[in-house]
Amino acid sequence: MSCDECRDLSTHNFRSADDLIHALRLAAEEVNRGVLARVEAGVSSRSTDDALRSTLASGALPGTVLYRFRCELCGDRFTLTGDTSDGSGGWTREENQS
Repeated sequence: MSCDECRDLSTHNFRSADDLIHALRLAAEEVNRGVLARVEAGVSSRSTDDALRSTLASGALPGTVLYRFRCELCGDRFTLTGDTSDGSGGWTREENQS
């Protein structure tokens, strides 16, 4: 069952690139607040992380994004996917079953 902190993060598809950008910013804000934690799909090296940060800092975006998160309070999991060229993708919520 979702908690008060993440209950408004519902499953939906993005309608535009602005929706995708808004979702990325919101996810980053929730991670900074300590509500969401990023769940790593695989182990990445420091050099890979540095290269990605450098690419983003230069204004370049990857073609697609895939991020997974977990609510630190209730354990619900979330997936954010998107195509940066057209803004398609979505935000998916998986409620914690325990």
